[in-house]
Order: sequence, then C-alpha cells, then structure tokens
Amino acid sequence: MENYKDLCNQILENVGGKENVSGAFHCMTRLRLTLRDKSKANIDALKNVKGVMGAQFSGDQFQVIIGTNVASVYPQFCEVAGLSEEKAVDENLDTDGGKFNIKELPRTILNYVSGSIAPVLPIMLGAGFFQVFYSILGTGFLNVLPKNSAFMQSLYIFGKVGFYFLPVYVAWGAAKKLNTSIPLALVLGTILVDPNIIKIVTAGKPFKVFGLLNMPLNDYSSGVFPPLLAVWVLSYVYKYVDKVIPKSLKVMAVPFCTLVIMFPITLCILAPIGNWLGIGITAIINTIYQVAGPIGVGLVGALWMLMISTGMHIAIIQMAMASIFSVGYDPIVFVGSTVANYALMGLVLSYFIRSKGEEKQLAGANTIAIIAGGVSEPTIFGLLFRNKKAFIYQMIAGGIGAFVSGILKVQYCTMAPGNFMNALGFTGGSGNNFIYGVISCVIGFGIALLLGLILGFDDKKKA
Repeated sequence: MENYKDLCNQILENVGGKENVSGAFHCMTRLRLTLRDKSKANIDALKNVKGVMGAQFSGDQFQVIIGTNVASVYPQFCEVAGLSEEKAVDENLDTDGGKFNIKELPRTILNYVSGSIAPVLPIMLGAGFFQVFYSILGTGFLNVLPKNSAFMQSLYIFGKVGFYFLPVYVAWGAAKKLNTSIPLALVLGTILVDPNIIKIVTAGKPFKVFGLLNMPLNDYSSGVFPPLLAVWVLSYVYKYVDKVIPKSLKVMAVPFCTLVIMFPITLCILAPIGNWLGIGITAIINTIYQVAGPIGVGLVGALWMLMISTGMHIAIIQMAMASIFSVGYDPIVFVGSTVANYALMGLVLSYFIRSKGEEKQLAGANTIAIIAGGVSEPTIFGLLFRNKKAFIYQMIAGGIGAFVSGILKVQYCTMAPGNFMNALGFTGGSGNNFIYGVISCVIGFGIALLLGLILGFDDKKKA
C-alpha cells in the first residue's frame, strides 16, 4: 500500500495539529474533519500541498479534497492523528451537548434525507437498467419486441420493483441513518404499499384506522417523503416505548406498542403530509420550468459544478427526485446536470490531450474518474478551481447544451449512473426524448472538448 504519512502530516500541520482534530471520516473524494478551533485551519497553505486538490469549510465540517484515493489516505491519517477510524479517541468536551440550533436545521434535514436515500441508490440504479432496456427495446424506441412478450414483461417487472417498493427501501435507509429499529421501520414502509391499503385507496371508500381516525386515500407507492417522516417519528416513539416497558416484557411489548402508536399516525398524519410535500415540491419545479423554460435548464447546466462544490446540489437533487417519483420525470435538474456532466467529460479529456508530464498523469486519473466512475469532484477541485479558463469553458458548454435540451423539452425519466452512461436516464420518455437528450449531451461534450483543445488552459500550474 502506498505511503501517505507525509501527506497526512502536512494536512495535520495546516489544520492546527492533531490536538485540534476531534474526529475524521471520509466520503468518496474528501477527508472530512471536525476541528476544535476552526481559525487554525490554513486553507491557502493546504491547497498548495501536493496530493490536496482543495480545502473548504462546509458548515462546521472542514473538508480536504484528496480525490478517489482518499480511502487509502484515511486510515493512515487516523493513525498519524491518533484517532479511531470510527470516532475520535479524545472527544471534545466543549461541545454544545446536542442543543437544538435553528441555523443548522436546513443542513440537518438535508443530511437526513440524503443519508437515507444514499443506501437505496444501488437499488434504483440496478432496477433502472431494466427500465432502460425495456424502453429501448419497446415501442418507445427500437420497437424490437412487443410489450406482451415474456422477455419484455420480465424487464417491466424487474424494473418496477426497484421503484414501486421505494417506501420500504427508504424506510430501511432512514432507520440506518437514525440508528433506530430497522425491522419496525420496514413494517412502516411496507404498510404504505400493502395490497389491502391499495385496494381501499383504489375503491375510494372512506376508511377509519381502528374505526377512529380517517385515513386519506393516497397512493404512496414510489413515495420518498412519507417513509422519511414516519421513520423520523418512529425513532422517538421506539426510544420512549423501549425505555418505559419493563425488561421482562420488551421482546413482545416494545414492537407491539410501538406499532399501535405508529400505524395510525403514519397512515392518517405523517404519510399524507409527506405526500403533500412531494406534490408541493413537484409543483415548484414545474412552475420554475414554465416560467424560466430553457433558460432555467441552461442555468443548471452552467452552474452545476459550482453547486456540487458548495453542497447546494444535495437539496436540488431531492427536489428533482420528488418530481420523478410523483409525475415520472424531471424536466430541469437532472436534465441540466446530465448535460453538465458530459461537458465536464469533454473538458477533462481536452486537458488530458494537451497536458504533459505530471499534469498528464493527474489529468488521466481525473478523466477515468469522471468518465468511468462518474466522480466529478477531483476534476472540479483539481482543474476547474485552479484554472479560470477551464471553469469558463465548463459553464459555457454545460449552459449551451442544457439550454438546447430545454428548447427540445427533454425529460429525465430513469435513474442512471453518473458516468458515461448518464444519458440512459433520458429513456422512458415520449417520442424522441432519448435522441434529443443525447444530442444535448453531445453538444455539451463537444463544445467543452473544442474550447479546451483550441483555446487551451491557463499557463500557471500548481504541483
């Protein structure tokens, strides 16, 4: 294994030493630190450390952008810093004790939503490919096989199972995020798509839970917000019930009493609120699209990489996903971001072609990361933030390509990987949606590639 201890020591030196680090973990590309004294972080010095692509604060968290090899750096950093890989050895005793902070509420909500959905993404992506093949082979595109063939029916069933039962999957992810009872969370997710409940909703006849509370007749299949709200409340109810029930009765009484409370609350209050929330977010997106039209999509394409760098994309993605699950497509966010991703691929490819020596090695690694792995952060912090021309090229290419997709009324319908297969998300739409989506991506990719090759990049380079 490669030795990163010198890099780790330099990082520690520029964040105030190991005494100033109370915790550390990592994501796909970033080393995320909790600092006792944020003023001791020397961001400018860190950016010039070889192996560091950038550094920034995100709320109370200090992020050091390493790249795709951060998973190898992290264990050595914990060793050098004297930290456990799970949590800090020496906790900061000067914390606020978990007091509620209204300023942190938006970030807390976003962390909960994204942390609950992240474990579910492999399910959506895996099932999404079945939907992609169903759309390509069916009457919507190539018209190779009839819909009633056994093969097409199999694709349809396997594709839908990843989305119809989304409340169950999200409930599981939310329970993991909140560290509450996963079995009970799965029960709450299942009740939202239970066939008996679906029959009642389909029949349209009034129904009272336990004969007392009216249940709104909503279809929660493929819903995200109903299980998120239900599991959030479950985390408190389960903790309270587990606390008050005598130890000798816990095995049977805790799950029963918890569900007695949660079933009516979920079906009569929380799930309807979650459903209204999804409908409201979808209405907001559609209103923006109707007012801004292609310009709105173009702005997403032009500014998407900036949104990723600041973390703003997390909130916007949740809105777009709500739109897909509610009406079956998103006309703005995923459309613009997909075109922006292809523009970034074209840009990093042109940089790889023009670069030499050590810069070429870095460019090659970034090219593979974004095209094959769909990881954009190394390129954002390693190229765009260090090269003004590159950022301008990216904004121009992403903006123009996304603007064209807005004019062509492209819709993003299926969850697809963020790598070179990202355009598969345009399958499943009506008419020439997939073709128009691919055209927009080619435009973004081509403009970025040509701008980079013809106009070149800044001469100033950093190690």
